[in-house]
Amino acid sequence: MKKSAISALLTLFLLSGCGGGGVESSPSTPGVSATVISAGDSHTCEVISGGSARCWGLNTSGQVGNGTFINALKPVAVTGISGVRRISAGGAHSCAALSDGGVRCWGENTSGQLGNSTTTTSTTPVVVSGIAAASDVSAGGSHSCALLSDGRVFCWGKNTFGELGNGSNSSSSAPVAVSGITGATEVSAGGNHSCALLSDGTVRCWGLNSFGQLGNSSISNSNIPVAVTGIFTATHISAGTNHTCATISDGTVRCWGDNSSGQLGSFWTLVSLIPLVNVTVSSTPVQAASINTSADISAGFQHTCALVTGSTIRCWGENNFGQLGNGGVTVGFTPPGAGASFTSTISPVTVSNISTAKAVDAGLFHTCALLTDGTVRCWGVNSSGQLGNDTGVSSPLPVEVAN
Repeated sequence: MKKSAISALLTLFLLSGCGGGGVESSPSTPGVSATVISAGDSHTCEVISGGSARCWGLNTSGQVGNGTFINALKPVAVTGISGVRRISAGGAHSCAALSDGGVRCWGENTSGQLGNSTTTTSTTPVVVSGIAAASDVSAGGSHSCALLSDGRVFCWGKNTFGELGNGSNSSSSAPVAVSGITGATEVSAGGNHSCALLSDGTVRCWGLNSFGQLGNSSISNSNIPVAVTGIFTATHISAGTNHTCATISDGTVRCWGDNSSGQLGSFWTLVSLIPLVNVTVSSTPVQAASINTSADISAGFQHTCALVTGSTIRCWGENNFGQLGNGGVTVGFTPPGAGASFTSTISPVTVSNISTAKAVDAGLFHTCALLTDGTVRCWGVNSSGQLGNDTGVSSPLPVEVAN
């Protein structure tokens, strides 16, 4: 994931209704089995068996990809796309990596985040210029990045804070190579920053760093990759809106950046009681509490979720919209410090009724899980249909995405 502060404000504005001039509900498709999921700001996408793609939720910028601007309360087919290997839902756009090595993107394009050398928004997939050997793709707030099969990373779109990592701050509507990145095995585009996991287990990040989300013991932005402090054996990474997390080979999780709602899984640093002054960010990785068997990680806006041994999911951070998936219960929560919301917790909670998960992805105010049987369950805000259960009704408990 992959989120923007502007999109966060837009989502809050839309919580009272479905927006977008209406909703679309497609006919049920029996026998659909998902293989990949991705939760964006206010929409969600999946790859289904056979290599097709479907999306649902907010569609005011065409991010659902079905040729309309109508919100979708349940999955709709992305138009004219096949052979999809990976998919990523970002702020208000989406991207897919295809089996032929090409990348297609759709949705908002005012910053060039679709990568087709234009800034024209598109409700259907367009070809990303010059990418022919992509193995994965990640859509951020207003930028996108692709991992190539040779371990290089290319990014495109907004570059105000250096999120493209090419040593400049000029946005680009065509892909540019990230400086000095070789041997990458994963890439993750966040709100206004990006990170790559290298084959040696280290992590490099670039872009906005005002919350310490680059993890290099600084809060200065960087338009070239910088090494994350103290990370040497990472196995997976995830860049959220203003924080980043990594799973470590020993099963623990390290997070850095914004901790305003406890999304790092750690207490704030108390500077002074009178007046009350807390440090609510960490520019170096901290260990998330009580997680020691993590297989994967996903950083959202103000919450984080981990897939743990036993195929269950544990989440922590803000729960004001039920995005932690435990039924909305806040009794017994451990807020990160004095002055924190009583609905936030640094102590991971187990997502209810999920015991066969194989993937999890955290959006802005919602979260989704892919189960071993190919079904998808989502929880949290549903004002734009991002839970995909054809209701538009928010849920603090997982609900099954409609076929």
